[in-house]
Order: sequence, then C-alpha cells, then structure tokens
Amino acid sequence: RGWVAGWCLLRQCTMAANQTLYVNNLNDKINVETLKKSLREVFAAFGGIIDIIAMKSLKRRGQAWIIFKEVSAATNSLKSLQGFPFYNKPMRIAYAKTKSDVVAKADGTYVERPKKIVKREDLRKKTTNVAHAPPEIKTVSTPAPAASQKSIQDRIGWNPNQTSTKSATAGGGKPAEPNRTLFVENLPPEATDTMLSMLFRQYPGFQEVRLIPGRNVAFADYQNEYQAGMAMQGLQSFEMTPDVRLQLSYARK
Repeated sequence: RGWVAGWCLLRQCTMAANQTLYVNNLNDKINVETLKKSLREVFAAFGGIIDIIAMKSLKRRGQAWIIFKEVSAATNSLKSLQGFPFYNKPMRIAYAKTKSDVVAKADGTYVERPKKIVKREDLRKKTTNVAHAPPEIKTVSTPAPAASQKSIQDRIGWNPNQTSTKSATAGGGKPAEPNRTLFVENLPPEATDTMLSMLFRQYPGFQEVRLIPGRNVAFADYQNEYQAGMAMQGLQSFEMTPDVRLQLSYARK
C-alpha cells in the first residue's frame, strides 16, 4: 500500500479539502450502476452523500466522484478508505480539483462552462484518420493454467496447520481447530458488510461475511479451512483505518 499512500499524499498536498472526493484505480470491468451502488454502501458509513458520479466512457472508466454533504465526512472517508481493496483493487482517493456543480449551485458560486465548439475541419480530419487507421489484429491468447491450492500455499509460504500468534492468543484460551470460518475482531465502528466483503473476497473460496451489530466483530466463511487459513494469513493485522488493525482467528465451533 506504500505507493498508494505516496500518490495520495502528493495529491492531497495540492488539493484543498472540500466535499467532493476523486476516486480512481477502480475495477473498470464492474457495471457502472453496480459500481455506484457499492461505492455508496461503503462511503455512506462516513456521512450523507449528495451524489456519486461514475461514467461508462473509455476515458472515464475506473474513476468516480463522491460528493458528500459535509467536508468532515469527505475527510474522514479519505483517511479511512485510502488503499482499501475495492473489487480487488486498492482505491486511490484525493480531494477533487474543483468544486462539483451540485455544490456550487447550492452555495451560489456556480458558473456555466462554455461549450466546446467542434470545427468542421476537425471532424473531417478525424474521419480521415479513422478511415486510414490500420485494421485491428486480434490475437488469441492461451489462458494460463489456474493455480492449484498447493501452489498458492507454496507461493505465500503458508502452512494450513500453523496459526499465527494473534490467532492462537485470541480469546485467551486454547485456539480453535482450523475450520472454514474466521472470527474477525477489532473492527472500526464504521465497518459495513459491503466493506468487509470487498476485503475478504480477495482470497479464493470466499462465501459470505456476517457482521454482528454493536459488537465490532464478524464471521467470514470460506469453502474450506485451507482457504480460510490463506485469508487469515493475508489479512492478519490489516489496517482498516490508521488506528485500527484487524485480529483474526478460527471461529470456535
């Protein structure tokens, strides 16, 4: 997450805090409406949202603008969700360069932008260039063989029969036997089912996550104990926020 933090720190230094956040590095294979709905579920934990803008065009894919009602809500979500894995890609978040139209209209500072005039010669040139463009050559790539459970374990150096120190000490007693369900502790108050699903679905075999209201804990289910162990290895002590690190262990049966 270091490069994400570096990029965002550089951008934040040049952008004044405001109600609108610019989010990029989003998964551009996700349907726009699904993307907007998921973004709303994640960001709404920090405050009221006026609007979310995401577009289908090639130039705008993988980006979104989140417009909050309050600057404080935008700031809190920026700090808490920086680098958060959203559909398997870490989000890059910064304050937007300019005030969004909806905010400008509300505070009376909106100025209509001049419309871009396209000259007839430019259109002709564009058509000529397209006509003379070389035909696209389609190549058929052979899909890489799917990594086996064993090869994934070898790559991360994980032993399914070995639990981490945090896992063994969680709860104070004898650690639970490895099984397909993880017990997740030390969640921040703003955690939601959607946020946790985004986090745990990065690992193979994910099925569902169940957040226990008011207790800052959750359960995450995988297809088998090996997959649950990989997720625990990868997410142990994960920083949900700068001040909160996850604690994971196998759930007691």
